[in-house]
Amino acid sequence: MKRLINLCCAILCGVSGIVHALTATETLEEQRKLFVQVERQIGSAAPVQVELWLEQLQGYPLAPYIEQRWLQRRLSEHTAIESFLASHQGSPLDWPLRRPWLLSLANAQHAERFLSFFPGSTDAALNCVALQQRLKAQPKDAEAIWRDVAALWTVGKSQPKQCDSLFSQWRQVQPFSADIVLRRIQLSAEGGDVGLIRYLRTLLPTDKQYLADMWQHVRTNPAVIAKPKFFPGKHVIERDVLAYGLKRLIWRSPDQALQVWAAFTSDPYFTAAQRIDVQRQFAIALASKGDSRTDEWMSKLPAESLDSSLAQWQVGHALKTLNWPKVQQVIERFPDNLANDVNWRYWLARALEEQGKSGEAQPIFQEVAQRRHFYGFMAAAKLGLPPNLAHQAVPVTDEDVARIAKHPAVQRAQEWRALGRMTEARREWNFLQRSVTEPEKLAAAKLAGKLEWHERAIFTLADAGFWDDVELRFPLAYQEDIQRFAKKAKVDSSWAMAIARRESSFMPDANSPVGARGLMQIMPDTAHYIAKKRVSLSTLYHPVTNIDYGTEYLNYLMRRNNGNIITATASYNAGHGRVRQWIPQGQLLPVDVWVETIPYRETREYVKAVMAYQQIYAIRLNEPIDVFRPLLGMQIGTEDK
Repeated sequence: MKRLINLCCAILCGVSGIVHALTATETLEEQRKLFVQVERQIGSAAPVQVELWLEQLQGYPLAPYIEQRWLQRRLSEHTAIESFLASHQGSPLDWPLRRPWLLSLANAQHAERFLSFFPGSTDAALNCVALQQRLKAQPKDAEAIWRDVAALWTVGKSQPKQCDSLFSQWRQVQPFSADIVLRRIQLSAEGGDVGLIRYLRTLLPTDKQYLADMWQHVRTNPAVIAKPKFFPGKHVIERDVLAYGLKRLIWRSPDQALQVWAAFTSDPYFTAAQRIDVQRQFAIALASKGDSRTDEWMSKLPAESLDSSLAQWQVGHALKTLNWPKVQQVIERFPDNLANDVNWRYWLARALEEQGKSGEAQPIFQEVAQRRHFYGFMAAAKLGLPPNLAHQAVPVTDEDVARIAKHPAVQRAQEWRALGRMTEARREWNFLQRSVTEPEKLAAAKLAGKLEWHERAIFTLADAGFWDDVELRFPLAYQEDIQRFAKKAKVDSSWAMAIARRESSFMPDANSPVGARGLMQIMPDTAHYIAKKRVSLSTLYHPVTNIDYGTEYLNYLMRRNNGNIITATASYNAGHGRVRQWIPQGQLLPVDVWVETIPYRETREYVKAVMAYQQIYAIRLNEPIDVFRPLLGMQIGTEDK
């Protein structure tokens, strides 16, 4: 009994044995097996059994997770929980215990303690509970609290049921104004939950309910704004509906949108800010469609509205028509923060070159050729120079790496990896990134590379803003398998490596929102087509199988694209059918112009990245291929319509 009391005291005081060395009889492998067993049984275990387990797991990196689960069953043991949370603040061990404990504190009316240990959250339900606790503990701050409640309510989606009583209190103290209801309706229409509008309509005064109907109609079909008398002119909010409808309609029916615009050019209630917002959307939409009215709409925009997105469309529109003086003119008007971007430096040089101004173009090409970038490699090829990888190893020592390897989060991440629990492992590594210094991040990236945890090395370097360690950022992961299957599929292994690097950063269990899976992000239907049989989803997470299907699919795309690696690469991202729609008819475009004018930003940047990555991997794999020189004379399009 005394032993049990001592154990419970130790637990409740937050004593954890995670740093002791293993005993001779309790090896790491034995503790690993025990941990898995304890995880399954902790929910029904007696205290005396937990005592034994914790003693056996002393020094094991994941032992705190057993303490966490034990304390989740002891939410009234405040001192122990406070100690545990203090030891593991911000780590993956924190929130799964802190959240249920906070809710138990709220239920027990411990408002002051709740507020002391509530760090803020993106969890709307818990934020509502927190505001209720503030009302109890800080009644003098009620006015500020009600403002926070109003902000929590004014979103474009339904809030959780835990907020209902708080919102009811708020409505009794501060009845809804029509303006706040209309703001929430607008948020719901502009990308939130459109189904919420019906409910919000009932909160409006009768004479304003028509505004909710207008938002609903325009969200469903923006062409309704062209109907006579659709805007009765009874409320200024109608102009918000008009602006929203115009920005949607211009993409569907430009002529119709422009007609509606013309009808409101002198409307005094259509604000200057709304006009600029609509004009910007008109200019981009028309440019994307190659509309001859693009320049007119671009010229209407004030200089301060120029950003990287608008700059892209301005240059792209001039490039589509191969109007080189216009390309030069547009770029030379850019502010320095845009004009110095490697993309626009390259295109300024190209515009000068095409106008016969080689003397002005050459120094810019030489400058761009120093960059490890799609256009850097294009410029180098033009100048007959070798590609410049600009490699610089992370400035860390072996001692730095050894020191970060001892960090508890690293040790826990490594154990989760050993157990095949990659989600938990990544949570620990992400916590590590948030909690260490910038030099320590670099050491962590180097460590991840040594551990062949390539995705973490890549992401950690990106988080640290260190882009020049080519060996860490472009590892030779799965090299033998990729080379073997690339050879079988008759595609360049450097291209296959580049695709895998871009698609998953060599994360074998990667899963995209649209359902692509594994190293090369294979869609189930693609796997079915390649394999000529049904393929289980779990199979796509096997690296060898995924590489096999991925390289065969690359072969297929090369054949569908008549051996054109640029359009084949675009097809891997956007689909062959969509890419065919982007091939100009009756016009031949230089390959760099075609890439820069791909209408989808994601695919445009994807093609640039993959081709640059292929050049890097061709060098790293010692492949005797020149990736960019063959692109110099390549054209995309057809001469006949």
